[in-house]
Amino acid sequence: MSGGGDVTASGEATSPPRRRARSGSETRERGGVMSFRATAGECAAIQAEAASKGLAASSYLREIALRAALQRASGMRSRRAPTVEMQALSAILAQLGKCGSNLNQIARVLNSGGDTPLYIAEAIEDFRAATRNIQELMGKRPGQRGEP
Repeated sequence: MSGGGDVTASGEATSPPRRRARSGSETRERGGVMSFRATAGECAAIQAEAASKGLAASSYLREIALRAALQRASGMRSRRAPTVEMQALSAILAQLGKCGSNLNQIARVLNSGGDTPLYIAEAIEDFRAATRNIQELMGKRPGQRGEP
C-alpha cells in the first residue's frame, strides 16, 4: 500500500502514526544547550547571584555572557586592575617624567650661556635609559602612554 499506513497480519490497514503535539519547551527558539563544570562553591555563588537578580541561573549566565560579547563586539573592553608592580612602575615613571622635565629646563638654561657640563648631559642620558627600561618592563614602547 502506498497510503503511508501499515498493514496488519490479517491484511487490515492501520492508520498512519500520529504525531505527538510538541510541548512548550520544544517550541521555544532557544534549542542550543551549553554546559560547563563548576565546583560546588562556584555553583552556589552563581545561584545566589542569579537569585539576587531575580533570575534563574541559566538566564543569569546567558545575560552576563551576552553582555560581555556585545561589549567586545562594540569595541568596549573591560580592563583588569593593574598589578601592584605595574602601579609602582607607573608611579616611578611619573616621577621620572617630572625629573626629566626639570633636567631639560636645567640643560636649556645652561645651553643658552655656553657648553653644558658633561655631568648634566650624562644625567640626562641616564634618565632616558632608566625611563626606557621601565617602559620595557611595563610592556610599553618608548614614548607610548597609557596601557601596553
